[in-house]
Amino acid sequence: MSDVYDIQGLKGLSDGDLVFHLETMADLLEEHPAFKDQILSACIPGPVKIREHSVEIKQASTAAKQDPAKEPVRQEVREKAVQSVKFTCNYVAMYAAHANDPSLLDTIGMDRSHRSSRNMAAKPPKRFEKFTVAHGNESGTVKIYVNKWEGKGSVEVQMCTADPSQEESWRTIQIFHSCHMKLKGLEPAQRAYFRVRLITDAGNGPWSDVLELIII
Repeated sequence: MSDVYDIQGLKGLSDGDLVFHLETMADLLEEHPAFKDQILSACIPGPVKIREHSVEIKQASTAAKQDPAKEPVRQEVREKAVQSVKFTCNYVAMYAAHANDPSLLDTIGMDRSHRSSRNMAAKPPKRFEKFTVAHGNESGTVKIYVNKWEGKGSVEVQMCTADPSQEESWRTIQIFHSCHMKLKGLEPAQRAYFRVRLITDAGNGPWSDVLELIII
């Protein structure tokens, strides 16, 4: 059942990217109907367990850099984290099927698996139809969401604090590989503008609408 999601894609992430992914996923799971106010079996990892894995990977990664002999521990910690994500995805898929609500599959921060088609030609990426920006739980943190897209692609996030009508005001903040994103370390008490676009093998998509947010 876990083939609904691209679990294998997590194994190719760096320690830092995997930690970020797990933290973002834990944030989303805390608000997901499959976990919020639910009594879960011990075999189902929830947001607390996912967050514990992120801490363990940080610690194991630092230890392995200082002592190469601890590399097997780092690998083991990563494998356990990916396994927990797999179990979590299985549970979400079953919950969504029971609730007859496929939209619940797209709100845990995991990319869906896509079956490739030999007859499908590479199409230029489209403009994002959905794009939201909101405050995060911590000061200087912003959460960003865009709609899902077909095939492989990345999301380029740009921000500016000057005149958004001037192209030179914009700068790329980060490239993401998921529709759920989080920016950290932004300067509070400033008015910022955001825009995003999809990047695929076929090229760069058009920029989204510009959204405004006062960083807190």
